[in-house]
Order: sequence, then C-alpha cells, then structure tokens
Amino acid sequence: MAVDRGGATIKQHGRQRALVLSGGGGRGAYHIGVLAFLEQHDWIPGIVVGTSIGAVNGAALASGHTAHSLWALWRRLETNDIQRQNWSVLEPSQWDHLLDTTPLREMLVRDKWIDLERINAPMPKKHLRITAIEVATGRLRVFGNSADLFPSRVRQVQITTDHILASCSIPVIYPPTVLDGVRYWDGGTVANTPLGPALDAGAQDIVVVIMTPWEEEDAPGAQQVDSGIKGLLTACAAAFEWALLASFQADLKLFRRVNENVRLQVKNARLRAENAHLKALLEGARETYTLDTDGDGVPDILHREVQEPVIVAPRRPFPVEQIIQYEPEKHRQLFEMGYADAERAWRAAGRLVEGG
Repeated sequence: MAVDRGGATIKQHGRQRALVLSGGGGRGAYHIGVLAFLEQHDWIPGIVVGTSIGAVNGAALASGHTAHSLWALWRRLETNDIQRQNWSVLEPSQWDHLLDTTPLREMLVRDKWIDLERINAPMPKKHLRITAIEVATGRLRVFGNSADLFPSRVRQVQITTDHILASCSIPVIYPPTVLDGVRYWDGGTVANTPLGPALDAGAQDIVVVIMTPWEEEDAPGAQQVDSGIKGLLTACAAAFEWALLASFQADLKLFRRVNENVRLQVKNARLRAENAHLKALLEGARETYTLDTDGDGVPDILHREVQEPVIVAPRRPFPVEQIIQYEPEKHRQLFEMGYADAERAWRAAGRLVEGG
C-alpha cells in the first residue's frame, strides 16, 4: 500500500504492468498489433501511458476497448476522420498550424473511441496517464485519472477530450489545445515514450511501444526517410520524427541509470540485512533484523525491483508522411508489423512465446 498526500490509501492492485505508447500519428495501428500479441499472451496492463496517438489509443484502452474492438475502429479510419485543411493559412499573420483537428475531436465521441465516465470512475480499471507540453514554458505535464504510488508531478484530473487533443497537437501541423487557459502541444516533443509516469504510478513490468527504430545498428535506414522528405508538411513531420526518437533515447538512458542505482541500493540493503542477521546470531538474539517494515511478509528492498522494459520497435523507419496520413491498407500493414515486432521483442527479452 501507499498513502497519498491527503492520507488516503492508494491500492497497488493492478499497477504492476504498464504499457507505454509513443506518438506517431497515422502509424497508430502499429500499437494495436502489439496489443493483440500481448493480449494473446495474457499480458494485460493496469497502467497505460500515452503520448499523441498513444494518448488516443491509451484513452481507448482505459475506456474498455481491447485489441479486437480497437482494430475494428482503426481498420476503417481515414485521413478525413482526423483532420482537414486550415484555410487560415491564407493569412500568414493569423495562423500557427497547417491542419485542423476538429474531425478528430468529433470522431472520438461519435464513434465511441472514448468513454469519459469509465476513464474517470472513482476506482478506474486502468490508470491512464496522458502527456502534453506547455507552449509557453516547454514543461512536460502529466495528466492522470488516479493518484500515483510514489511522489510525482502527475496532475490528477477529470480527463476530457481536450486532454487527449492536447497530447496530439503536433507543433505547426496541428493547432495547440487550450486547457484552463494554458496552451499545450504534443507531449512527444519532449517525452515521446515517458517511462517516468509509468514508474511513478507503480509499474514494475513495462512494455514500451515506439514507432521509430532506436537501436544504433538500424541507423542506416535513416537514408530511406531523408529521400522521402518533400514539401512543408513532410519536412515538419520529419523534424517531429527525430524529436520523438531523441526524447526516447534520453528517457531510456535515464531509466537505465536509475534502475542501476536501484539495483545497487538493493544489493547494499541486502548486505546490511545479512550483516545485521549474523551480528544478531553472534550476540545470541532470538530474533534477527528484518527490513519488512510494513509487515506484509516481503522485505521492503524487494518492492521496487523494476525489470528492464520490453521495447517494441520497427527495424526500419516508416515513411515520414505516414505521420499525417490515415489509410486502411497502411493500417493493416502496420498492425501486422506491430504483432511481428512484439513477438521478436518478447523472444529477445527471454519471455515465452505461445506456440513456439
């Protein structure tokens, strides 16, 4: 158990597994392929952290959707369901975006992608975290439908469609979204795959899904992306693409450093516990020293052993224009790639793959 600032007890049940969904616009069907694989292997997250299109898919999961029902929505999704031309670009002094996302706002409610009542239930089935960036300050904000287990800067709020849109507001391409008088941009510009909110919420087993190759050996594929950058929209999308990748690489490095520090602390605590135990035995004590201060039968030092996250990512870059294009045939290809990449990552992590 953990206690929030108001003194209320926060239950840990259902918080061990977290799914972190990155941004990537029209490539969001890739998430669903990964989710289909995870569900077939009985890996169901209690925490979902989403950025940009990951916030859309994450909010859908927190609304009760599964891979099956989400795929039914994705496979008929088209560009016109997401955006339309912003005609104010004809007046350069009055525009700050190229495309209008009013269709996306309408679709989320009309086609039942999200169920705000379920997301904001007093005891939500899934702990949702959505990230966005304050335009004026560049600060990352994390909005959640529940309190965290550990001290954090999450803002526990009633999640609205505006919070989801704020996380999807790609700079220059889409308009900023206003929440309580503050303008926000896409969270991916600073933290595309935020591991921190998942850890703060209590996760110990994390699956991260990104839609950009991140391993160094995949770097030569960048040439494929560069050759396809033509026009203002794809140039903006390409700049955003590399911002997404850079934010994830920085986040992963930080995670590994923190995790190594945790491992060292655990090792040190174990040595101290063993020394205290031996000292007690030498002194003839009938009871030896323990670190189980909360009396749950588990030493405190074992509560925060966090596994290395399973990272699901493509081996080669997707075309840049897919960030702003939504086409059913592309969705099918992305779904299949997501499933295959999830299986590859699962095997690489030493986990059992059903059927072989």
